[in-house]
Amino acid sequence: MNTKYGLVCISKILQEEDANNRFVGISRKAYTELASQQGDEVALEKLQKEIIHNLKLTVKIIDFCRASGIDHYRLNTSIFGILSDPSLGIEIKDLPDNESVMESIREIGRSSITKGVSVSFQPDKFCKLIDDDEDLVEKSVKEIDFYSWFLDAIGMPENLSAPISLHLNSQPEKDDHDTYCNFADQFYENFKKLSASSQKRLVLKNADSGSWSAFNLFKYLHVYCFEEHDFGFPLAYNNLYDTLNPSMIDTSTVEQQINIGAFHETWQGVVPVFTWTESKDPTNPRSHAAELSSPIPDFGYQIKWEVDVTDRDIAILKLFDEDEASRISEAELRKLTRGRYEKVTNNYNALYEAARQNISPSNSTD
Repeated sequence: MNTKYGLVCISKILQEEDANNRFVGISRKAYTELASQQGDEVALEKLQKEIIHNLKLTVKIIDFCRASGIDHYRLNTSIFGILSDPSLGIEIKDLPDNESVMESIREIGRSSITKGVSVSFQPDKFCKLIDDDEDLVEKSVKEIDFYSWFLDAIGMPENLSAPISLHLNSQPEKDDHDTYCNFADQFYENFKKLSASSQKRLVLKNADSGSWSAFNLFKYLHVYCFEEHDFGFPLAYNNLYDTLNPSMIDTSTVEQQINIGAFHETWQGVVPVFTWTESKDPTNPRSHAAELSSPIPDFGYQIKWEVDVTDRDIAILKLFDEDEASRISEAELRKLTRGRYEKVTNNYNALYEAARQNISPSNSTD
């Protein structure tokens, strides 16, 4: 089966079984107050206890994923709590029993590798590699490098099989071709500030509004960067965001199948990790539904889909329980797509050429 399912961050099922199966973390304010009142040693001890709890819970979730037929897990960025904030200046070596912490980290890797559950990270919206605030950019570089260090520490390969997915979280100042190119150039320069392992893992995601529709992301951060910097960023697809912020070439909307195929080919032969979700309410389309209304279609490519709905694994297991006949059959899918593939056998090449022509100054309408 080409369609694989991925869990995002938390297990609702494990939480229902035991209320302790939740990620915990002391706030920066509470940590500072505790250190001030009882000393750094007491504060570090509490932080370490919470980190070890979160690491052991991560192993439990990965084991649960394998037992449930879930093939991928997006790691929770709150595993380390405030320790992952570089501005606080705390490192793992500062913890009183840091070797126990490292052993718990390695156990995550053993579980992921032996159980065959791939893992990824996705920083939050405040992580930006391009911004007017250079301190924020520097902090974001350190944050991404921390996640990549963690993936190194658990034994993940330095490639896209353990990706760090990032929304750009920034917009070009103007909506014209030169400004987009300048944005891409600056983003690439800041990207080079990342560690080598971070650079090998970073992928970019299309946005639900603004400049970075799937096609614009492909056009400027993959095609343009490849043509100008000999490096095209790998891209991660979000189906709902593609609906909310559709891709346009001239006056035509790029079909979902085309974007998925093109994004798939940016992963250099690695099975990509994309995101699938649905709106909870048409009046608030950016709010996520509790569960999916139907299984994710098979688009003809091997893809790991992170299911980003509020019921998390409960929703995924409901999909597994549904009759397989409810899915579109391979024959039906082939019939639907035969016409377009007789003319264009490779979506990536087709969209790449369309983007390249769009970038060319002689053809640009920006």
